[in-house]
Amino acid sequence: MTNEYTRVENQKRIRSWLILMGVIFFVVLVALFKDMAEKRAWLSSEPASAQLQELQAAGEPALVYFHSPDCSSCNQVKASLDEVYPVFKNNVTMLDVDVTDMRERDLVERTGVQTTPTLLLVDAGGNVKLIVGEISPQDLRSELEALAGGAP
Repeated sequence: MTNEYTRVENQKRIRSWLILMGVIFFVVLVALFKDMAEKRAWLSSEPASAQLQELQAAGEPALVYFHSPDCSSCNQVKASLDEVYPVFKNNVTMLDVDVTDMRERDLVERTGVQTTPTLLLVDAGGNVKLIVGEISPQDLRSELEALAGGAP
């Protein structure tokens, strides 16, 4: 009887540990997802068109990156952005727009974007410049310097 009792108690202990580990794993997973979602604006309820209008009303320069999931050229532009944009993040706001996202359809149509990758540069005065296709990090740096008024 003591062997049966010990076996049952061990099973209960193991079950308790597995439940505890499952809960800890779930909490860590939720925390990681939330962090990633905030960094990538997955949980942002405000579409990029509204954010762009707010930036234009405030007279702040913006860079809108239009891309699609199956676009190979978008990877090159994303690499250029990852390399160059961090220097300008305090002076230029970047909006990331997936053209397949129906919430962004209005902005895609309003700006006339027909192919990806496309960069929309909006300066503090509201002047707009479209860059379609791949762009080198050096050219992107020059464009962002002009957009930011010369200061990174």
